[in-house]
Amino acid sequence: MATTGDKLTRVSTEAAEEFVQSFYPALNSNRARIASFYSPAISTILFNGNPVADGNAVQDIFVNKMPPTRYEVQTFDCQIVNKAYPTPTATGLKTPNQLTIRDMSILVIVSGYVQFGAEIDQPQRGFSETFVLVPSSGGKNKHRSGWLIQSQNFRLVV
Repeated sequence: MATTGDKLTRVSTEAAEEFVQSFYPALNSNRARIASFYSPAISTILFNGNPVADGNAVQDIFVNKMPPTRYEVQTFDCQIVNKAYPTPTATGLKTPNQLTIRDMSILVIVSGYVQFGAEIDQPQRGFSETFVLVPSSGGKNKHRSGWLIQSQNFRLVV
């Protein structure tokens, strides 16, 4: 897969933007689909230093244990981690000659504010969140962005 750095940068930036624009609205108002953002092959999910098992466990926390939230993303940035990520297929992994420009893993760093609770006058708390995204191979986990969370670390900062 021979591609220029500009193309890889454009694809990774668009992926990060699409992910942020679909993930945080789901946290705010469509919690029943949160698990669809997670790769079945999770390496690490941490919320304020506490490990969470998988995307279904994250969804359970947001649906059953957490008050309503309002996330306001202030900024995000991304960096390509692996420009030749071994993307899963129905029969195994893509071979190097099957890889496309979207077969990469991406580090995405997000910061902003979150309010916990239904009342509008709740204080805003700063947050920082780091993700490693991998391409979706389709199927039931596919959502608008086409990228899945392989690793996540959320921290309240204020």
